[in-house]
Amino acid sequence: MSLFLCATFAMGVMGPAKQAYLHESIPSEQRATVVSFDSLVGNAGGFVSQGGLGYLARIRGLADGYVLGGVATVLVLPILGLLRSRGDAADYIAGRECGVQSPSAGQGLPEAGLVDAVKRQPVEA
Repeated sequence: MSLFLCATFAMGVMGPAKQAYLHESIPSEQRATVVSFDSLVGNAGGFVSQGGLGYLARIRGLADGYVLGGVATVLVLPILGLLRSRGDAADYIAGRECGVQSPSAGQGLPEAGLVDAVKRQPVEA
């Protein structure tokens, strides 16, 4: 169970980092198309892999389903290594300041994400 929670936490951390990477490395003219295609591939892959691994787990056992899922994940690591070796600007942290205003989540908080912390005033009837 703890391994499952760690994997879920890692996926939660990976999402914003991946989005920041895409937004930083893709030109704005192509960004919507690339982000939409990324979502399409991710959702289709999740649909197929969850169904396939569930079927394998039912036929062969839960352990075999986890092993195949782990093997598939490990096979992707060389691709990630090749992408990292390109040395794109999005691979590096731009600054050390936390919470600076920026249009990219990888650079700080976008202005739209800021919360007005003024206490609500009572409504007059």
